[in-house]
Amino acid sequence: MKAEKLNQVLAEHQQWGADVASGHRAILVNAELEGVDLRGVNLSDADLRGSNLTNADLARANLSGANLSFCNLRNANLREANLSYADLTEADLRGADLSNVDFTGIEVWRCNFKGARIHPEMLHWIIGCRLP
Repeated sequence: MKAEKLNQVLAEHQQWGADVASGHRAILVNAELEGVDLRGVNLSDADLRGSNLTNADLARANLSGANLSFCNLRNANLREANLSYADLTEADLRGADLSNVDFTGIEVWRCNFKGARIHPEMLHWIIGCRLP
C-alpha cells in the first residue's frame, strides 16, 4: 500500500526535481494522504504544504527540511521520524505521536500540539523556536 499510494500521489503532483522513487524533493502541495502507511519513507526537502496526513503512519520517516506548514497531521504516527529543519508553521499536530522525534532546528510557529504524545526530554529541541 505504501509504495502504490505514494507513487499515485507523486504522479498526480509530479514536478521537476522530484525523485518519484523516494519522494525526496517531491512537490505534494495539498496532497490527500489520510491514513496512508508511509513508514520509513524518504520525504526529505519535500513540499507538503497544506497536505492532509491525518492518521498517517510516518514512523521513522525522513522529513528533514520538509515544508509541512499548514499540514493536517492529527493523530499521525511520527514516532522516531526525522523532522530536523522542517517547517511546521501552523501545522495541526493534535493527538500526534511525536515520541523520539528529531526536532533539531524545526520551525513551530503557531502549531497546535494539543494532546500530542511527546517525551519531555525532547522538548529541549523546541527551545529557541517561535512558540505561540
